[in-house]
Amino acid sequence: MAKKIKEYCPSKWVYILFFTLPIVYTLLMVKSPDNDMWYLLSEGRYILNHGIYHIDPLSMHQGFEIIVQNWLSASIFYTLYTLFGEMGLISFVVLFNFFICLLLYKVCMQISDRNKILSIVTMFIVDINLTSHFVVTRPQVISFVILLALILVLEKYIQKENPKILIWIPILSLLEINLHASLWWMLFLFMLPYVIDSFKIPFLNTQGFKKKPLFIAILIAFLVGFINPYGYKAITFIFTSFSDPTMHRYINELLPFTFGANYLCNHMAIIIIITTLIYVLYRKGNIRIRYVCLYCGTLILGMLSVKGFSHFILVSIFPIAYFLKDVFPKDFDDIDATFKRVITIIIASFGCAALVFATALYIRDFNTFKLKNTLEDAVNVMAQKANSNSTVYSSFNDGGYIEFRGFKPYIDPRAEVYLKINNKKADIFKENYDVQHGTIKAQEFIEKYNFDFMVVAYNDALVNYLQKEDEETNYFVIYDNFETKYRVYARNDLYDDNERNEIISNYTQAVNIAKEKSANK
Repeated sequence: MAKKIKEYCPSKWVYILFFTLPIVYTLLMVKSPDNDMWYLLSEGRYILNHGIYHIDPLSMHQGFEIIVQNWLSASIFYTLYTLFGEMGLISFVVLFNFFICLLLYKVCMQISDRNKILSIVTMFIVDINLTSHFVVTRPQVISFVILLALILVLEKYIQKENPKILIWIPILSLLEINLHASLWWMLFLFMLPYVIDSFKIPFLNTQGFKKKPLFIAILIAFLVGFINPYGYKAITFIFTSFSDPTMHRYINELLPFTFGANYLCNHMAIIIIITTLIYVLYRKGNIRIRYVCLYCGTLILGMLSVKGFSHFILVSIFPIAYFLKDVFPKDFDDIDATFKRVITIIIASFGCAALVFATALYIRDFNTFKLKNTLEDAVNVMAQKANSNSTVYSSFNDGGYIEFRGFKPYIDPRAEVYLKINNKKADIFKENYDVQHGTIKAQEFIEKYNFDFMVVAYNDALVNYLQKEDEETNYFVIYDNFETKYRVYARNDLYDDNERNEIISNYTQAVNIAKEKSANK
């Protein structure tokens, strides 16, 4: 018996079960599509039905030039939604998170001299932190896979010095520019530390390796970036779209890092402290300059906007597999046989149980994972009178759903579309910001556009003006929901007197009933 235990070697499936843990976590975290999915589906639907467009057809504004920087991703998302519904979108994210785990594992194996245990643990830590905030139904999950594939290609090239491996760099460039152009430059930012490390610089302790094949691959990758429906405009998209100061004041994910501001910032602070300590304590004099550059560069991105921490998590933690490769045992065979068998059984049981639990949860609560929106009932009421040409006011976050339902909103989460530097017409994003902060008067704004319908959240700045009874607003309430906190206003002349009086009467009764319920509580 003792001999059998000693000879026991765990199956590769034991290691694969480790992959189930982050996948299960993804299933539990990604229960519904991200809010941006609405406009992505609208973009994909239009592209598949009418082709690539250069003038925005989704908003109420006329003649806005546009670069659909994620045109291919949007088309894929809409195809999945058409074929498989809401679960197709969520399954897509789960699948790509598996690719993230697989690539992380391979990168860690590459730099840790094939230390399986350390590679699995590092992969698990990175993916759990990444999934907690950034693995959502957006094109960025595709970009994470592409960026990790790039790191793997570079690490393999350094180890094997086989130029054929570098053919993947132009291919990844072509994919990224068409799937998610706003992150295309990240390919080159990630390659820069490797370029620096390719030179022999004694005081930086650089590694030094063949530069010519790498430089050729980078040049080809840059030229390949022009192969997209928008040419150079897709390449320069990020410089015109994310430099606007108003965006960095108004959009939460573009706000700078502030300790204590929210859970994400606190979480990132902990990761920064832990990773910094490991970098300092376990470098043993042979730290690679490329890892330091990746760490510092992505840390700066995160400090400038919290969205940048997705890349910090992606590339600042995996080098730990390099630092600790001589500290961790390389395989189960290096662990005491009895303990090895016990830990294998525990891991296998836990992995299987977790996978079964997540699957059962999805089957039981399938309806809760439907692609729903709190505006659904509000838009249903509006749709009784509205048509595809109706102009609709909605808040920044709600415009995507309005578009998905076939109406033309004033603004939506595609912030870059509403910058004058991009659309060549008007700075709608700045105007919306000024309206919400009182710089532009509500009456002046409403009279300017004469909206057919106004879908207004209770916390919208326009509510205070629209609900005034002592002023002629030219609008009346056709829908109000005290739970979702949305109200829909229609312009008076869209309804005849009888229709308007009936709606007002019903609304008054609903308000009175709600007040009575509130008083009884």
